Amino acid sequence: MRGLMGTFALMPLQDLVEFLARRKASGSLTCERGTVRKTVHFVDGVAVSASSNDPREYLGQLLINFGHLSEEQLAKAFETQQETKVRLGKVLTMVGVVAPEVIRETLAIKIRETILDAFVWDSGVFRVDEAAPPPPDELDAQVPLADIAREAEFRTTAWQAFRAQFPTGTATLVVHDGRAPTGLVPDSIDDRLLRLAREGKTIDEIGLALHATDFALYQRIYALANQGALSAGAQHAPRPADDVAHARALLVAARVALEGGDVAQAESMATRAAELAPALPSAETFLTEVRHCLADRLRTELLDGPHRPRLKVPAHEVALMRLPASDKYLLARCDGTRELAQLVELAPLAEIDVLKAVKRFVDGRIVELA
Repeated sequence: MRGLMGTFALMPLQDLVEFLARRKASGSLTCERGTVRKTVHFVDGVAVSASSNDPREYLGQLLINFGHLSEEQLAKAFETQQETKVRLGKVLTMVGVVAPEVIRETLAIKIRETILDAFVWDSGVFRVDEAAPPPPDELDAQVPLADIAREAEFRTTAWQAFRAQFPTGTATLVVHDGRAPTGLVPDSIDDRLLRLAREGKTIDEIGLALHATDFALYQRIYALANQGALSAGAQHAPRPADDVAHARALLVAARVALEGGDVAQAESMATRAAELAPALPSAETFLTEVRHCLADRLRTELLDGPHRPRLKVPAHEVALMRLPASDKYLLARCDGTRELAQLVELAPLAEIDVLKAVKRFVDGRIVELA
C-alpha cells in the first residue's frame, strides 16, 4: 500500500475505499480536486479523523448546521482556541457550550461527509500513505470504512432522486403550508429551512444560511417534498453545452494575464474556462495555481491588520441588488461587529471566495474596512 496513488478516472473512490476496508488498512487517504483537499485517517479499516479545506465540513459549521451552536458562540470559541491552542471540540466542551457526546456524534458525521462528498467527484487524484493518525482523544469518533462504502451506494441512488425533483440550486422553493409539518422544534433544521423558503430564498441561499453540506440540504428538502410541504419553484435555464475550444483560448489569455501580473483577471478567465470544460485537466490545474497566487495577494491586502467590514449603503438597497447567494450571505454579516479574519473563519465558503467578494464589495463602494 506504500505510495499508492492515482486518479479517480482510473480507480473510482468506491473501489479504493472498499479495498482499504477489506485490507483493514491503517494510514491516511488524501483526495484532491482543484483547490479542494480532504484527508481521512484510519486504523485497522476504521476512520478515526478527517480534515478538509471545504468550510462546510468544518466541525464548527456542522455544529451550526445542526443547531448546536450559533455563529457568535463559534466566534468566541475560535478566540479561545487561538489563545489556548486546544482543539475546537475540547474548547466547546470545556466551556459547557456543547456536550461531549454531541461533539463525538458530529465528528462522526464530519468523517462521513468529508469522504462521501468526494465519491461524486468525476475528476481528481488520491494518495494513500502509511502515516500515523493524530494522537487519540476521548472525543474522537470511529466510522468503519466498510460503512462509508455502503452509504456511498445509497447516496448515489439518493442523488438521482434529489436531482430529478430539484435539478438546480438556483431554484426557489414553494411552501405548501397546508401540508407543512406542524409542531416543529423552533430553529430546527426543517423549521429554519421552511422559514427561508417562505422568504423566497433559493436552494443555494438556504444552504449558505444553514451552513449545510449539499447532501444534508437536499436530503431535508427531498423529505419535505415527499410530505407535500415543498415543491420546486422558478429556476434559471440550464447552462449551455461545454465549449472546449473557448476554454483553451481562455486559458491562453489567463496565462498571459498572470505573467503580466493581473492575477484577478487571470483567475476570472481560468474559472470561466473550468466552467466551460470541467473535464479539461489543464483548466483545473491552472485554476488551482492561479487561485493560490490570488489568495496570497488578497491575504496581504485585506488581512494585514484588524479590519471590520461594514456596509456603506443602506441594508434595504442591498436587498434590492441582484446578487448571488454567497454575496447576500456575506453582506448580511458586514455589520462592523466582527473582524474580516473572523468572517473568513465563520463563513461556509472557501477563504479565497470570501476575500474575493469583500475585495469586490470594497472596490464597488458597498463595504468599507473600518
